Formats: sequence, C-alpha cells, structure tokens
Amino acid sequence: MELDELKSAWQTLDQRLQREEAISLALYKHQKLDSTRSSLRPLHFGQLLQLFGGLFVIFLAGLLWSTKPTAIPVISAGVIVHLYGIACVITAGVVMGTIHRIDYSGSVVEIQSKLASVRRAYLIGAVVAGLSWWLMWIPFLMVLAGLVHVDLYSQAPSLVWIGTAIGIAGLVVMLGIYRYSQSHPHSRMRQVVDDAVTGRSLQRAQAYLDEVRQFQSENG
Repeated sequence: MELDELKSAWQTLDQRLQREEAISLALYKHQKLDSTRSSLRPLHFGQLLQLFGGLFVIFLAGLLWSTKPTAIPVISAGVIVHLYGIACVITAGVVMGTIHRIDYSGSVVEIQSKLASVRRAYLIGAVVAGLSWWLMWIPFLMVLAGLVHVDLYSQAPSLVWIGTAIGIAGLVVMLGIYRYSQSHPHSRMRQVVDDAVTGRSLQRAQAYLDEVRQFQSENG
C-alpha cells in the first residue's frame, strides 16, 4: 500500500508540474505575442504616414492637371508622380492589411509565416517609396515647377540629365553594396544592410517569436 500510495503521489505531483509548465508556457507565449503585436505598431504607423504621403502626391499631381499643362516633359513627369503616389498608397495598404491579418491565436509557425509575408510586402514598399527617390526627385521637381507654368526640362535640361545620371549611379552603388553584403554573410556590412532592409519593428517581432519557439522546444 505504501508503494501504491507513493506511485499515486508521484503521478499527482507529475500532473501538477505538467499543468504548471503548461500555464507558464501559455503565460510566456501570451506575453511575447503581446510584445510582438506592440513591436509592429511603429511599422503600421509608418505605413499610415506613407499612405497619407501617397495621397498628398496624388493631390499634387491633380493640381498639375488642373493647370492643363501642354509641355510633353511636364505631362510625363506628372504621370510618373501620379503613378508613384498610387503605388505608395497601394504598397502601404498591403503592408497594413497583412499586419491586420496576423492571427495571434494561431501557432508560432503560422505567425512567423504571416510575419514573413509582412516583410516581403514591406520590402516591396521600401523599394517603391524609398529607393526610387534616387530618381523620383527629378519628376517631382518638374511637377513643382509645372505648377507655376515652368517647363524645367526646357529651362534647365542639364539639371534633369545630371540628376538622372546621379540617380542611376546611386542606384548602382546601392545594388553593389547589397550584393556585396549578401556574399559576405558574417561581415558587419551584412548586418547593417539587413537592419536597414528589414526594419527594427520586424526584427523585434521576429526576435520575440524566436524566443517563444526556443522556450517551447526547451519545455516541450
């Protein structure tokens, strides 16, 4: 009887420990997922700013159309700027929509998959809204000049061409830096480039999820 009682007590203790571990895991996961959700708020806010920025650019292009420009360079610049504004609105909307579709009640693997989708959408938006400014500032400047009925290309063609050359050179340099960093995975430059490309919000969110997976594996 003493042996049976000892076995029963041991089973009871084991069950209690398992319940406590399950509760600890659930509390830890809940805390980290809350942190993950909070870490994405700055990214969401940034995309909201991009969306309003895109709407402002569209409004600016609309002002240009109201002046009824006739110069082909001005019209072309207006079309480019208008499309840029639309692209900014769309990419920002996609990122925010992808963030909203993250189901934090699902498994960590599912959340990480959704986070990867957010990252892909964010990278596309970063190229459209950010990297493109190596060249976008030229048609943007032409639109501003067009609002006061000035054809910048006819007045200062060298500015347009020199600016275009500088923009292309800048893009080539950025591409070269990125390719170099990817070919040297353990270099400091790789870390800097990855930080710039991924964004701190996404990095923190991924770090929290990695901590949850590690905790689950250690306590599985």
